[in-house]
Amino acid sequence: MSTKQKLPRSDKTELRRLHILDAALTCFIQQGFHQTSMRDIATAAGVSLGNLYNHFSGKEALIIEIAALEAAELQLLIEGLRTEPDAIAALDVFVRRYLANCMQQETVVLTIEVMAEAVRNPPVAQHFADNRRHLAAALAHVLQRAADTGSAPGVWLAAEAAEAVLDIIEGAAFRTVLLPATAAPATVETVLRTVQALLGVRSRHA
Repeated sequence: MSTKQKLPRSDKTELRRLHILDAALTCFIQQGFHQTSMRDIATAAGVSLGNLYNHFSGKEALIIEIAALEAAELQLLIEGLRTEPDAIAALDVFVRRYLANCMQQETVVLTIEVMAEAVRNPPVAQHFADNRRHLAAALAHVLQRAADTGSAPGVWLAAEAAEAVLDIIEGAAFRTVLLPATAAPATVETVLRTVQALLGVRSRHA
Protein backbone atom coordinates (compact mmCIF):
# COMPACT_ATOMS: atom_id res chain seq x y z
CA MET A 1 0.00 0.00 0.00
CA SER A 2 1.45 3.40 -0.98
CA THR A 3 1.97 6.27 1.44
CA LYS A 4 -0.75 8.23 -0.33
CA GLN A 5 -3.23 5.40 0.24
CA LYS A 6 -2.46 5.41 3.94
CA LEU A 7 -3.41 9.06 4.33
CA PRO A 8 -6.72 9.78 6.08
CA ARG A 9 -9.46 11.06 3.77
CA SER A 10 -9.19 14.59 5.23
CA ASP A 11 -5.46 14.72 4.46
CA LYS A 12 -5.95 13.41 0.93
CA THR A 13 -8.69 15.97 0.33
CA GLU A 14 -6.43 18.77 1.51
CA LEU A 15 -3.57 17.57 -0.69
CA ARG A 16 -5.93 17.46 -3.66
CA ARG A 17 -7.14 21.01 -2.92
CA LEU A 18 -3.55 22.27 -2.71
CA HIS A 19 -2.70 20.51 -5.96
CA ILE A 20 -5.66 22.18 -7.67
CA LEU A 21 -4.68 25.56 -6.23
CA ASP A 22 -1.15 25.14 -7.55
CA ALA A 23 -2.55 24.34 -11.00
CA ALA A 24 -4.87 27.35 -10.82
CA LEU A 25 -1.97 29.63 -9.87
CA THR A 26 0.03 28.39 -12.85
CA CYS A 27 -2.91 28.98 -15.20
CA PHE A 28 -3.64 32.46 -13.84
CA ILE A 29 0.02 33.44 -14.21
CA GLN A 30 0.43 32.01 -17.70
CA GLN A 31 -2.97 32.86 -19.21
CA GLY A 32 -4.52 35.53 -16.99
CA PHE A 33 -7.47 35.21 -14.64
CA HIS A 34 -10.24 35.90 -17.14
CA GLN A 35 -8.63 33.95 -19.96
CA THR A 36 -8.43 30.85 -17.74
CA SER A 37 -11.45 28.57 -17.63
CA MET A 38 -12.33 26.02 -14.97
CA ARG A 39 -11.73 23.35 -17.62
CA ASP A 40 -8.19 24.72 -18.12
CA ILE A 41 -7.56 24.38 -14.40
CA ALA A 42 -9.00 20.86 -14.28
CA THR A 43 -6.76 19.83 -17.17
CA ALA A 44 -3.67 21.36 -15.55
CA ALA A 45 -4.48 19.63 -12.26
CA GLY A 46 -5.20 16.31 -13.92
CA VAL A 47 -8.70 16.04 -12.46
CA SER A 48 -12.14 15.89 -13.99
CA LEU A 49 -14.18 19.05 -14.25
CA GLY A 50 -16.74 17.53 -11.89
CA ASN A 51 -14.05 16.73 -9.33
CA LEU A 52 -12.76 20.28 -9.57
CA TYR A 53 -16.23 21.64 -8.79
CA ASN A 54 -16.42 19.30 -5.80
CA HIS A 55 -13.55 21.29 -4.28
CA PHE A 56 -14.15 24.80 -5.62
CA SER A 57 -17.38 26.37 -6.83
CA GLY A 58 -15.65 28.62 -9.35
CA LYS A 59 -12.69 30.87 -10.07
CA GLU A 60 -13.73 33.36 -7.38
CA ALA A 61 -13.54 30.61 -4.76
CA LEU A 62 -10.08 29.70 -6.03
CA ILE A 63 -8.77 33.24 -5.88
CA ILE A 64 -10.19 33.73 -2.37
CA GLU A 65 -8.35 30.57 -1.33
CA ILE A 66 -5.21 32.06 -2.88
CA ALA A 67 -5.75 35.09 -0.65
CA ALA A 68 -5.76 32.73 2.34
CA LEU A 69 -2.44 31.27 1.19
CA GLU A 70 -1.03 34.77 0.86
CA ALA A 71 -2.21 35.55 4.39
CA ALA A 72 -0.28 32.54 5.69
CA GLU A 73 2.89 33.67 3.89
CA LEU A 74 2.55 37.22 5.19
CA GLN A 75 2.03 35.89 8.70
CA LEU A 76 5.64 34.70 8.68
CA LEU A 77 6.75 38.28 7.97
CA ILE A 78 4.42 39.60 10.66
CA GLU A 79 5.79 37.16 13.23
CA GLY A 80 9.30 38.29 12.37
CA LEU A 81 8.31 41.90 13.04
CA ARG A 82 6.71 40.96 16.34
CA THR A 83 9.44 38.75 17.75
CA GLU A 84 12.54 40.85 17.00
CA PRO A 85 13.10 43.10 20.05
CA ASP A 86 15.23 45.64 18.16
CA ALA A 87 12.87 47.69 15.97
CA ILE A 88 15.54 48.73 13.47
CA ALA A 89 16.83 45.18 13.15
CA ALA A 90 13.24 44.02 12.60
CA LEU A 91 12.82 46.65 9.87
CA ASP A 92 16.06 45.58 8.19
CA VAL A 93 15.03 41.92 8.07
CA PHE A 94 11.52 42.81 6.91
CA VAL A 95 12.74 44.93 3.99
CA ARG A 96 15.07 42.17 2.83
CA ARG A 97 12.48 39.40 3.08
CA TYR A 98 9.55 41.32 1.64
CA LEU A 99 11.62 42.63 -1.27
CA ALA A 100 12.77 39.09 -2.07
CA ASN A 101 9.13 37.97 -2.08
CA CYS A 102 7.98 40.86 -4.27
CA MET A 103 10.85 40.45 -6.73
CA GLN A 104 9.60 37.06 -7.94
CA GLN A 105 8.18 37.39 -11.43
CA GLU A 106 5.31 35.03 -10.59
CA THR A 107 4.36 37.24 -7.63
CA VAL A 108 4.29 40.36 -9.79
CA VAL A 109 2.19 38.77 -12.54
CA LEU A 110 -0.27 37.24 -10.09
CA THR A 111 -0.56 40.51 -8.16
CA ILE A 112 -1.49 42.35 -11.35
CA GLU A 113 -4.14 39.74 -12.14
CA VAL A 114 -5.52 39.92 -8.59
CA MET A 115 -5.62 43.72 -8.60
CA ALA A 116 -7.49 43.78 -11.91
CA GLU A 117 -10.05 41.32 -10.58
CA ALA A 118 -10.33 43.15 -7.25
CA VAL A 119 -11.40 46.34 -9.03
CA ARG A 120 -14.41 44.48 -10.43
CA ASN A 121 -15.06 42.16 -7.50
CA PRO A 122 -15.45 43.71 -4.01
CA PRO A 123 -15.44 40.37 -2.10
CA VAL A 124 -12.11 39.45 -3.68
CA ALA A 125 -10.77 42.94 -3.02
CA GLN A 126 -11.72 42.67 0.65
CA HIS A 127 -9.70 39.49 1.23
CA PHE A 128 -6.52 40.92 -0.23
CA ALA A 129 -7.11 44.31 1.43
CA ASP A 130 -7.33 42.53 4.78
CA ASN A 131 -3.96 40.87 4.11
CA ARG A 132 -2.37 44.22 3.31
CA ARG A 133 -3.97 45.87 6.34
CA HIS A 134 -2.61 43.25 8.75
CA LEU A 135 0.88 43.54 7.27
CA ALA A 136 0.82 47.34 7.40
CA ALA A 137 -0.43 47.31 11.01
CA ALA A 138 2.41 45.04 12.14
CA LEU A 139 4.96 47.21 10.35
CA ALA A 140 3.43 50.38 11.81
CA HIS A 141 3.81 48.94 15.31
CA VAL A 142 7.53 48.40 14.70
CA LEU A 143 7.95 51.89 13.27
CA GLN A 144 6.19 53.37 16.27
CA ARG A 145 8.61 51.53 18.56
CA ALA A 146 11.51 52.90 16.53
CA ALA A 147 10.09 56.42 16.75
CA ASP A 148 9.50 56.16 20.50
CA THR A 149 13.15 55.23 21.09
CA GLY A 150 14.45 57.94 18.74
CA SER A 151 15.77 55.38 16.24
CA ALA A 152 13.51 56.66 13.45
CA PRO A 153 13.10 60.42 13.94
CA GLY A 154 11.46 60.78 10.53
CA VAL A 155 8.39 58.84 11.64
CA TRP A 156 5.53 61.16 12.55
CA LEU A 157 2.52 59.01 11.76
CA ALA A 158 3.43 55.33 11.95
CA ALA A 159 0.48 54.07 9.89
CA GLU A 160 1.24 56.38 6.98
CA ALA A 161 4.96 55.62 7.24
CA ALA A 162 4.24 51.89 7.07
CA GLU A 163 2.21 52.32 3.89
CA ALA A 164 5.01 54.39 2.38
CA VAL A 165 7.59 51.71 3.21
CA LEU A 166 5.43 49.02 1.59
CA ASP A 167 4.96 51.24 -1.48
CA ILE A 168 8.73 51.72 -1.79
CA ILE A 169 9.43 48.00 -1.60
CA GLU A 170 6.64 46.95 -3.94
CA GLY A 171 7.28 49.76 -6.41
CA ALA A 172 10.99 48.99 -6.65
CA ALA A 173 10.34 45.29 -7.12
CA PHE A 174 7.60 45.75 -9.70
CA ARG A 175 9.64 48.30 -11.67
CA THR A 176 12.60 45.93 -11.80
CA VAL A 177 10.51 42.96 -12.94
CA LEU A 178 8.23 44.78 -15.40
CA LEU A 179 10.71 47.29 -16.84
CA PRO A 180 14.10 45.54 -16.75
CA ALA A 181 15.39 47.33 -19.84
CA THR A 182 14.61 50.87 -18.68
CA ALA A 183 14.80 50.73 -14.89
CA ALA A 184 17.84 50.33 -12.69
CA PRO A 185 17.47 47.02 -10.87
CA ALA A 186 16.30 47.29 -7.28
CA THR A 187 18.86 45.87 -4.89
CA VAL A 188 18.39 45.18 -1.21
CA GLU A 189 20.87 47.87 -0.25
CA THR A 190 19.38 50.61 -2.43
CA VAL A 191 15.84 49.88 -1.23
CA LEU A 192 16.99 49.65 2.38
CA ARG A 193 18.80 52.99 2.12
CA THR A 194 15.69 54.58 0.60
CA VAL A 195 13.53 53.31 3.46
CA GLN A 196 16.07 54.45 6.04
CA ALA A 197 16.21 57.91 4.46
CA LEU A 198 12.42 58.18 4.56
CA LEU A 199 12.34 57.27 8.25
CA GLY A 200 15.43 59.24 9.25
CA VAL A 201 17.29 56.09 10.24
CA ARG A 202 21.06 56.26 10.15
CA SER A 203 22.44 53.17 8.42
CA ARG A 204 24.33 50.95 10.81
CA HIS A 205 26.70 50.08 8.00
CA ALA A 206 27.69 53.70 7.42
